[in-house]
Amino acid sequence: MKKAVKLLALATAAVLAALVLTGCMEKEAEEKRDPLTRAEASEEVITLPESMDANAGFATQMTDTGMCIVFNGINKRETDYFTVPGGSLTISATATGEATGMKSFKINLWKKVDGGTEYVDDSTIYYYTNGDMHTYTISDLDPAAQYRIVLSYDAYGYYIYGQMRVDGAAA
Repeated sequence: MKKAVKLLALATAAVLAALVLTGCMEKEAEEKRDPLTRAEASEEVITLPESMDANAGFATQMTDTGMCIVFNGINKRETDYFTVPGGSLTISATATGEATGMKSFKINLWKKVDGGTEYVDDSTIYYYTNGDMHTYTISDLDPAAQYRIVLSYDAYGYYIYGQMRVDGAAA
């Protein structure tokens, strides 16, 4: 009987150890996943309006379909407020960055509210700084609200250079 209890205890310990190890491996796999929302690679092309200076430090210009943005040598900037009549924005961007360890820059969307601004949940999107075009769509926006985009490069003292097109934005 004592032998059976010892074997049962040993088997129980082995099962518990296996469960703990499996849980650790699953947690390790989850931690390795990229927690950032990243824009997807795209074949889109940004064509700036003729009157827009592609070498400007930071410039925005409204177009028939949205807004074009140029940024050269910036670390952080924000656009003026705009509306989103259709309820969604498709943001396409191409950029390069100075910091060799920083492979992306981010945008986030802010909504104008009484007394200030409010971050739009789940609107932080990361765009690679490899010179390729990337795009992302943010949906479920309030057509009656005013928004602005904040671009930032989390590498202090280094700068990004590029262009964006924001389809769905209106003055």
